[in-house]
Amino acid sequence: MATEDATRSERIGPHRTQFQQFWHDFRRNRLSLVGGAIIGIAVVAAILAPVLAPHPPAAQYDAPGMSHNPLPPGSTVMIKNENGQVVGSTTVLLGTDNHGRDILSRILFGLRTLLTVSLGVVIFSMIVGVAAGGVAGYYRNSWLDEGIMRFMDILFSFPSLILAIAVVGVLGVGTTKFGSFVIPNILKIVIVIGIGYIPNFARVMRGAVLREMEENYINAAKSIGAGDIQILTQEVAINTIPVIIVQATLYMATAILASAGLSFLGLGLQPPTSSLGLMLSNARSYIYSGQWWFPVFPGIGIMLIILGFNLLGDGLRDALDPRYTEEGRE
Repeated sequence: MATEDATRSERIGPHRTQFQQFWHDFRRNRLSLVGGAIIGIAVVAAILAPVLAPHPPAAQYDAPGMSHNPLPPGSTVMIKNENGQVVGSTTVLLGTDNHGRDILSRILFGLRTLLTVSLGVVIFSMIVGVAAGGVAGYYRNSWLDEGIMRFMDILFSFPSLILAIAVVGVLGVGTTKFGSFVIPNILKIVIVIGIGYIPNFARVMRGAVLREMEENYINAAKSIGAGDIQILTQEVAINTIPVIIVQATLYMATAILASAGLSFLGLGLQPPTSSLGLMLSNARSYIYSGQWWFPVFPGIGIMLIILGFNLLGDGLRDALDPRYTEEGRE
């Protein structure tokens, strides 16, 4: 461990702060910059969806002589008032879906929903998994360690999406009620998907804590009378933050895929909520009928977001973990 500390000091150097060294290592990986740019654009687009969307996501438009059919990109559609009278026309850049709704607008709002659900999944699973893994690692080889990790092994034996499908199958689709306690559908989706990611964070955190427990500063903290909770929260946890950040970024990609997949199967977000998974589900019957834009654009959106988080996670791992950086330089 002393060797790793020396290596870290050599990497930072006398003229660079830790942040400057991180940025230096991060930008060496050009693909990570591409991933960061993709995620940055996606986040801004999601936040500004009400401003950037050219039309309301639920508004339905028709072309002259057509009624709620998927219209190709660049089509001109009619704008009607509340009485159904035509008051003007507009252009749908990416076309419309089978209900005459603007695909671009629904992608922007669906992106906001997808990122919100996926971020909730990662935060929920990270909090629970980091807490469980931290306790298990600190009290290694104890009955507490064995109990926590055996329970995590049980959860880990079920694929996260399969586990989510099973739980939703039991609880039902939509809002769930337990007596007077109501769980909104979006919160339920966050929990059922997040349960499957808890073991991943727990295992990573336990391994990181075991490494930190061998450091000299742990013995120094114990020698001055620091308690277990103080050491775990103020000493060990802080030094494991880089590892957790990397894992959270990488798991954002899989959480996005799981969230979209659950909605695609009809078990996640429900209409009229804008969801990229729902858009793909509605577009299935149009794949072979020539309306290629209906499934292609939402699919590209999901693919780019997943790609962006994977590239960003790889770059963060290389920059934050000195072992990867040193191996890459050898």
